Amino acid sequence: MAIISTKPVKKCRGCALNLGKRCAVFEHPVLKWKKKCEGFNNPVLIARYEKVQHPEGARARKVERKQRAALAHTVVHSDGVHPLGRAR
Repeated sequence: MAIISTKPVKKCRGCALNLGKRCAVFEHPVLKWKKKCEGFNNPVLIARYEKVQHPEGARARKVERKQRAALAHTVVHSDGVHPLGRAR
């Protein structure tokens, strides 16, 4: 039995859900093209993907806090002391 690829097929060109190496929504895009793919530039699926990528509310604040904390570990203090933790 052949292994089904997870890469988007040639027909996926021009779709906003095509991420190059994979599809943003479907695990096996080749199976969706037996007929016309229901996700091809579908505004509902694109909006759902955008919301997952750019969350709102408490989740967005949590992601922002995590990014600021990671950045704070890379700053060297004015007295020359390196921060504790990951970066040196």
